[in-house]
Amino acid sequence: MELDKLEYYIGQRLLDLSNITVYNTKAANTEIFPYVVFKFMACNHTYQNRADWILELDFWNDSNDDTAILQAGIYVKNGRLNYIGLDKSTQSETEGFYKCDIDFEGKIPDVEPDISRFNQRYLIKLY
Repeated sequence: MELDKLEYYIGQRLLDLSNITVYNTKAANTEIFPYVVFKFMACNHTYQNRADWILELDFWNDSNDDTAILQAGIYVKNGRLNYIGLDKSTQSETEGFYKCDIDFEGKIPDVEPDISRFNQRYLIKLY
């Protein structure tokens, strides 16, 4: 599966799962808080013909109340309504197949006192 297809599938999944605005790679200049930014990083976990990627999600809020981004993180990880969350999820398409597992989750301190940040990282295994 090509990276652009993977970005599309993950972006659509995040739109279905999240209750906040979703951006790919970086937020717009006119971002509305709270929001989540997703990006992919190369990974050295390779196994035979499998290519792996790290999916990093940064949840942001312009308040020291992190309730909204923590709830969004729960929705993304575990699911929401009829949508299955990213943790331990799979996607199968004609272009390829991937499996997704959470690798890290936690609050990230910010130098700005009125900014809340929460981070999740997933290992995406492309088959």
